[in-house]
Amino acid sequence: MARDKVTIREVANAAGVSIATVSYVINNRTDVKISNETRKKVLQVINLLDYTPNAAAKALAANQSNRKSQLAFFNASLQSSLNSAESFLIFQCLSNYFHKKGFEILLLNNETYDKCDQADTIICYNINRDDFMKLGDNNFIPLIALDCMINDPIFFQINAAPETLVENARKQFGRKKYISLMLDTENKEKKHFYTSSLPNMHFTSDIKEILSYEDQNILVYEKVLYDLLKEKNNVCYVPSLSEEKLEKLEQCIDTAIKKAHKENYNVLM
Repeated sequence: MARDKVTIREVANAAGVSIATVSYVINNRTDVKISNETRKKVLQVINLLDYTPNAAAKALAANQSNRKSQLAFFNASLQSSLNSAESFLIFQCLSNYFHKKGFEILLLNNETYDKCDQADTIICYNINRDDFMKLGDNNFIPLIALDCMINDPIFFQINAAPETLVENARKQFGRKKYISLMLDTENKEKKHFYTSSLPNMHFTSDIKEILSYEDQNILVYEKVLYDLLKEKNNVCYVPSLSEEKLEKLEQCIDTAIKKAHKENYNVLM
């Protein structure tokens, strides 16, 4: 059954502005004062909800059936060697999974926020909220936050559920105390979320500090940490990209490309 046509009221509600503001943006009114941030937000919502697509957009949609869907991968620019290694592993895992699903995936230059004309969706891995929004300002295509917290109701964000991590740790450690360890990140929302959700939470990308741990019970979900710690510690490793999480990411991408409405864009796996 065809989806009902999106209304200007739905656009206004999703953007958190008045119907008049949406109308002003659509009609490019210069006699009304609208902040650049609000204007970009309305344009992003218009695109995501597929509100009154123009002829060019319709032509693009028609051409999509003649090519593979394309994904882009964008990760944090300022990273330690461990973060860079983990990002590469994540990209490799995504590439292998989505290639089998008929997607092509390309790696974006993470030092710029240029418009990406080749992709249908951009997967943003472990970046901070400001960088995510800068990328969104230049790309009116769906952006999905993977392993980072954006906390904006129009974007999917997919992260590990603390209760799942804790459950796995309890199975392995029982009632013994343990350390929760993650690679450091510039995403403040993510650090706050896990610091308040996991016991004895530490963030680090210092190799010397990581190697100093011995005979500890440690909960990790990043492969590079597991490889560094497994020889001298009792490590509970919950892979950051499980098959279930990849399937959920694929569902979110499909929903975003089709511009279908979802009640909840915050996904905890």
